[in-house]
Parts: sequence; structure tokens; C-alpha cells
Amino acid sequence: MSGDIVFFDLPGKDSAATAKFWESLFGWKFKEGNFPGYSMIHGPTPMGGSAHGDTSKFPRVYFGVDDLNGAIERVRELGGTAGEPVTIPAGRFANCVDDQGVEFSIFQAAAE
Repeated sequence: MSGDIVFFDLPGKDSAATAKFWESLFGWKFKEGNFPGYSMIHGPTPMGGSAHGDTSKFPRVYFGVDDLNGAIERVRELGGTAGEPVTIPAGRFANCVDDQGVEFSIFQAAAE
């Protein structure tokens, strides 16, 4: 289990305003994502994304894992919570909360 940050999501109630702010700040480019209502953020490392209409107040980080099911089990063993896995073209992820209430996600890339 590597734990490297492999992706992030930026919330934004207004997708145009979100893109304008971050493009102006860092020069990032927001482009339509692989499903409606989602933008991919090109420029940062790692790459990020932004869900249109997301009213969260904090970015969400995705930590890379080799075995998503094993990582979900480990989160739960440690007193955290883990949602059911979600499959996307790039792989699978689960949204989690640690035992102190901090939200994060774990991500396993699709096999090449």
C-alpha cells in the first residue's frame, strides 16, 4: 500500500467561477471530464478534478493503494469508515473517514 497522493477533487458550487479562480491562480486548465458534471484539471501533479455543484468546503485527496478491498478492510479495522467501491474508467475508489472524522479517498488504478 503506497499511500501516495494520486488525485484530488476541488469542490465548486459554480463551475465557471471555480475554473476561473484556479486557472488565474496557477494557470491550470479545466476541461470536461469523462462523465457529465465533472471537469478534469490539467496542470498540477497529480492531476485533479472538480465536480460541478459540489458544496464541500475542502479538497478531497485520493491515496493510491495496490489492493482496494484490502485497504477498505484495513480502514475499518482501524476504526474508520469506508464506503462501497466505485468503478470509473481509470480504476476504483472508495470514500473514507478516519477515526477522527477526516474525509479522504483511496484509489486503485485499473490494470493496464
